[in-house]
Amino acid sequence: MIKILDKKYEKKVIEYLNLEKEINTFNLQEIQNYGFENVFYKIYSDIDEFGNIKGILFKCFEYLTFYAYKDFDVDGFCEFISDMEFSEISGKSSCVDIIAEKLGLLKYRKVHLCELEEINEEDKDLDCNLKLKKINVFNIKRVVNLYEQITEFQNTTLEGLRSNLKSGRGYCIEYRKKIISMAKSTAENKNTAMIIGVGTHPEYRNQGLATKCLIKLCEELLKEGIKPCLFYDNEEAGKLYRKLGFKRIDEWTVYYKD
Repeated sequence: MIKILDKKYEKKVIEYLNLEKEINTFNLQEIQNYGFENVFYKIYSDIDEFGNIKGILFKCFEYLTFYAYKDFDVDGFCEFISDMEFSEISGKSSCVDIIAEKLGLLKYRKVHLCELEEINEEDKDLDCNLKLKKINVFNIKRVVNLYEQITEFQNTTLEGLRSNLKSGRGYCIEYRKKIISMAKSTAENKNTAMIIGVGTHPEYRNQGLATKCLIKLCEELLKEGIKPCLFYDNEEAGKLYRKLGFKRIDEWTVYYKD
């Protein structure tokens, strides 16, 4: 039976999500941020007669995320979702692809999910004369300016970047009072963190700047026992991540209702 969950299910939900904690980095962070009693964030699950979870559906405003560890009631969840107002649904491809087919959702974006357990030693001593700086309140506006210069990135606001840094950290390279490269993390928890915003200003690319930022960030996370994870769909970026030691562990798909 699919029903809305309250705080008494928190331990059980977290244990279920931690079966594949890398995949659920964002889900675990949202639970920490929003909890089970929020007007815009709801958690639904199929609970069997023994109290076991058989799939979880998250709704944050008009965005849905679905996760199931193994088998789940496809027809039951599809009927439940079809009665909802939503703009997109995302999740582990092996699960959400089945739901999307049943619901007739055709427009989608698929990305690779990777994790890093150890940085490739050959890249640790990357030569770069420019010094790294931590992203903070004093340079955050210039980081937003860098976002605006990188066409691959979606629009990022100052408030959005501040929000990301509340659950993460970042490093950047400054040249002539301008931030020219960066790498950040978000959704950090005791096990995993999601790497985001890895990029360099178009005029300063192919010098290993973003790689240096990324290595520093990942070294720091790994030292704390936190496994860096990331999504990518750009093959050139994928080559960089694999060279550093990131390994692909799954696929993630976003389906759009319209």
